[in-house]
Amino acid sequence: MNRPKGTKDIYGDVALYRRYVESVLESIANVHGYQYLETPIFERKEVFVKSVGETTDIIGKEMYEFKDRKGREMVLRPEGTAGAIRAIVENKLYIKLPFKAFYKGQMFRYENPQKGRQRQFSQFGVEVIGEKDPYLDAEVIMMANMIIKSFDIKAKLYINSIGDRESRKKYSDALKEYFNNHKDTLTKDSIARIDKNPMRILDDKIDSKKDVVKNAPKISEFLSDQSIKYFKTLQDFLTKMSINFTVDETIVRGLDYYSETTFEFKSLSDQVGSQDTLIGGGRYESLVKDFGGPEVGGVGFALGIERIVNEVKEKIDVNDIRIKPNIFVLNIDKDSKEVVASIVYMLRLSGYQTD
Repeated sequence: MNRPKGTKDIYGDVALYRRYVESVLESIANVHGYQYLETPIFERKEVFVKSVGETTDIIGKEMYEFKDRKGREMVLRPEGTAGAIRAIVENKLYIKLPFKAFYKGQMFRYENPQKGRQRQFSQFGVEVIGEKDPYLDAEVIMMANMIIKSFDIKAKLYINSIGDRESRKKYSDALKEYFNNHKDTLTKDSIARIDKNPMRILDDKIDSKKDVVKNAPKISEFLSDQSIKYFKTLQDFLTKMSINFTVDETIVRGLDYYSETTFEFKSLSDQVGSQDTLIGGGRYESLVKDFGGPEVGGVGFALGIERIVNEVKEKIDVNDIRIKPNIFVLNIDKDSKEVVASIVYMLRLSGYQTD
């Protein structure tokens, strides 16, 4: 009997790399003052429909759905932010702000398996709930940058502003008008998004490569004065902190809850193919309120642990991270087995790595 398509058994060297990556990620989170947050591996379907957005590929095509014995619609979680915010609101963890949490765990999406993209995958993410502040956005981006540097990964940071609600409404109307005049050049998926969420066309896997999408109106033309100032403050601070970045107006991210800042770290390795996004995130303003919490925003990011592992394997020899015994105890003869076993047991109780 074989494992399900799009899943992997983790063992041997890959398991060592994975545990190493997770330990570094947790160490960085701890240094930044984040506390660990664990949520259920399955949630009510509305948790993701409400937050991720009905027009996204995740909701429309990729969720693993089932009904429990009482007929309630459940899903295996496809991403981490929605469940984290649901938990923060339900448990009133927002009482003392800012609230900073990190999570890790298995996510599930019904996708076409390929290098860097599986149906079951491990995700690490962080969320900060607090006041709307470009310096908070910068801190999160700098933390992501520290992760990239800690693993000596060659990557490039792209940032964008998708503006506040007013800016996005104006931009969305302009995109609707533009794409309605170019329907004949778009895929069926993109045509379906024109009236519901035309910004999603900009990062469509197929249409984003077409000239008609590249020549679409730019979000920068529709940003409010407040959003322009917010984005400029973010850029100025990143520059002062010597964080290199490129403004890319196609970075809109694939989830509906984002506003203002969005960003991605993309691998420069020629081994990753089309799955080059290593870390992605941004700001969200209404998500906490949508789940019944106060009117407070947040910012965060997530990364696929498998993609980081693939990068690390190219940089670090597995023997450099393999745990080696501090002490070897050898049998002299058959009669010494019990004595040796007793010595090994006592050494291990004392905390020595023994074999």
